[in-house]
Amino acid sequence: MKMTGAQIVADALEREGVEVAFGFPGGAILDLMDAVAARNKVKVILVRHEQGAGHMADGYARSTGKPGVMLITSGPGATNTITALLTAYMDSVPLVMFSGQVPTAVIGNDAFQEADVVGITRPCTKHNFLVQHVGELAQTIKEAFHIATTGRPGPVVIDLPKDVQNQVVENYVYPEAVEIRSYKPTTEGNPRQIAQAARAIERAQKPVLYCGGGVIASNASAEVQALAEKCNIPVTTTLLGLGCFPENHELALKMLGMHGTAYANHAVNECDCLISVGARFDDRVTGKLATFAPNCRGNIIHIDVDPSAISKNIAVTTPVVGECKQILRGLIDEIQPLEHPEWVAQIKTWKERTPLYYDKNTDTIKPQWVIEELHRLTGGDAIIAT
Repeated sequence: MKMTGAQIVADALEREGVEVAFGFPGGAILDLMDAVAARNKVKVILVRHEQGAGHMADGYARSTGKPGVMLITSGPGATNTITALLTAYMDSVPLVMFSGQVPTAVIGNDAFQEADVVGITRPCTKHNFLVQHVGELAQTIKEAFHIATTGRPGPVVIDLPKDVQNQVVENYVYPEAVEIRSYKPTTEGNPRQIAQAARAIERAQKPVLYCGGGVIASNASAEVQALAEKCNIPVTTTLLGLGCFPENHELALKMLGMHGTAYANHAVNECDCLISVGARFDDRVTGKLATFAPNCRGNIIHIDVDPSAISKNIAVTTPVVGECKQILRGLIDEIQPLEHPEWVAQIKTWKERTPLYYDKNTDTIKPQWVIEELHRLTGGDAIIAT
């Protein structure tokens, strides 16, 4: 099939299941924008600033589980996205950004609206590409979506020179699959490490499950609840992990850390086994590293798809690398049912002593009251964007 580079991108977006993209037109990306518009399959949300496109794509990815897509012009268009790219990178959100670039013949000559997008975005993306010939474009797009959505998700940038968008491929074929020799994220956890984690939990008297955004990313909420209920383990979450465990469950500790509940922090401080699932021991959670979870320093389990996150901030005794969902299923099958009546009773006492509370007998409008009213008026079916 004969296609231009711009038409290849438009076709590839459809083949990757993209329904919505966010962007702002400019000379260096106009051919791609026109190709997408001509096919009329992908809806493009027009923004007023490229940073907004990045945050919209980020929010779309978090809400749907699909990669967010951005269509951005060269130079200041691309540099305006840095904050959004870094947000997605730090929070492990899958994005694919197509940035227009000056023609290949003038790259490096300080051409109008030229910027070293690959160099600038390298510290805040999972990977980036500069496409120099249309013949490598289809493979590059397939690799970009694969990298963005597998392993620990993250943003990927494709820098696309204007002339490459106009070059023609005589026999265009979009690859069905991709094999990247240097990129093979681990998904299945090591059975011996899973068994070791199970034995450590079985020995514990005061275990706590500490769940982060990785649980959301791997759709492992059901597995977290199954493990918690089988072994009677209280569950606390990070900010990005909110929603992975029912907040009204008797084992729920809600969020921990400097913005968390008192009883979640008491529980982590007193626990003798901490099971971290898809969390990275962020400083908002740990506070002073030397005093975090002092009673379980010889019994910390860390489940994460990203091996570089393990023991990065807190030394762990049982690392298990892989997808949270797969590993939790293995752990549930491996571990024996457990009861911790004294530990659960202690946590119940903490909850009664220091509940979430605000004074309703006041003329001042409290933010908690506003949220409660929104919940009441919408029957809980409200989307709140901060």
